Amino acid sequence: MDKMDKEDKKGWIRHLDFIVVDLAAIAVSLAGAFLAARWYTWETSTVTRQLAVLVPLFHLVSCIVLDGYNKILQRGYAGELVVVCKTQFLIFFLLIFFAYFLALMPEMSQKVLVAYFLCSIPLTFLMRLAHKSFLSRRYSNVKYVRQIVVVTTKKEAEGMLRQIAEITIRNYRFSGLVIMDASMTGQQIGGIQVEADKDTVIDYLRKNIVDEVFVNIADDSAGTLKLTRVLLEMGITVHIYMEGAYEGLPNKSTGNVFGYHVLTTTISPISFSGALLKRMLDLVGGLVGCILTVAIGLVIGPLIFVCSPGPVLFTQTRVGRHGRPFKIYKFRSMYMDAEERKKELMAKNKIQNDLMFKMDDDPRIIRGIGTFIRRTSLDEFPQFWNVLKGDMSLVGTRPPTIDEYKKYSPHHKRRLSMQPGITGLWQVSGRSSILDFEEVVRLDTEYIENWNLELDIRLIIRTILRVWRDGEAA
Repeated sequence: MDKMDKEDKKGWIRHLDFIVVDLAAIAVSLAGAFLAARWYTWETSTVTRQLAVLVPLFHLVSCIVLDGYNKILQRGYAGELVVVCKTQFLIFFLLIFFAYFLALMPEMSQKVLVAYFLCSIPLTFLMRLAHKSFLSRRYSNVKYVRQIVVVTTKKEAEGMLRQIAEITIRNYRFSGLVIMDASMTGQQIGGIQVEADKDTVIDYLRKNIVDEVFVNIADDSAGTLKLTRVLLEMGITVHIYMEGAYEGLPNKSTGNVFGYHVLTTTISPISFSGALLKRMLDLVGGLVGCILTVAIGLVIGPLIFVCSPGPVLFTQTRVGRHGRPFKIYKFRSMYMDAEERKKELMAKNKIQNDLMFKMDDDPRIIRGIGTFIRRTSLDEFPQFWNVLKGDMSLVGTRPPTIDEYKKYSPHHKRRLSMQPGITGLWQVSGRSSILDFEEVVRLDTEYIENWNLELDIRLIIRTILRVWRDGEAA
């Protein structure tokens, strides 16, 4: 069995959420079975404890043997019911084998077994459907779904679009079609509009929210490799449909997209488990930060209002991962007309090309309290709410404004290939002295390419020490 086949056999691992749903259904079914069978001593029963261990274990074994989680999101009602019944019947026979043929559970009640399976089959089926409905609603939001652009040829496009349409629930969305061997921009293939061609594909990707690109260009390995390198420069993950692997591309892996076997390459080596650990760190840090934000706001909020009447919180639309807009929150450190006055001050911007804004003695900052909260980074604390919501991370790259983002060159977009953060490598490397935006991009890219949880923890500690020692804002 080759590596590609092994990847497909791990389908159940990718659906830990459905495993949790099934285990919850098992727990409720067991509890209902004991109550229905009037097993009043089930809290201390040896059989109860055995079932509480064996049924979940047998369930996981059954799902692996039957490959029950593979393509679970593509199954309809009838297909799902068939799989649930097969799984539960296998569990039933395993329990019978243990209880009666091996005589390892002589006290097993037939009433409990029958009651359990009468409860577990419909409950597991309904809970799976409910979870699919939840995922369908969740994945309709661009915040939670990967935006994938398909780059292919006119010959391959129609067949691909047909196969894509057959997949109903997925955590990725087909967001654009690019035809490389013909000028068809604005025309339709299979009811889908072509968004770009070979000459405009990079500009289209730069201006739109794109997480990943699926490349299927037959018989043009050189062109595919050239395009892939440009996309990697932009921080976009690339899936290449082909049997052979391209040497020299970073962090390669094989997988399945739209039902096609692909080679995937990305500048970020973060794995599923790494992303999960990073999110757990964000949740803990975000919760603690939000509590501190409330306490700090009770003290500095009135001072901000007295010095400059108006809202205590400042909100602004920023650009996050792969171009997703979101509202960022900060304690207001500037006067109410700060955004209007920024246009007048652009001539004094110390960053070339206006890709960021930085100037000495900014007159928009509220005298006294504004200067203090910026120097001590207290103005940043409301961003912990962004972290808790999932718009930002504790550590990442600083999110640009919409005006700054519109001026990005393609390779600048690679700094947005990970979730933006409150602090990051650039911030702890002396951001006040860095005036070259290309250096900012270099540091952000270095963080993305070398990410690990230990690096995040070290950057958080360095940020705290830096603010404590010299008061430079993160």
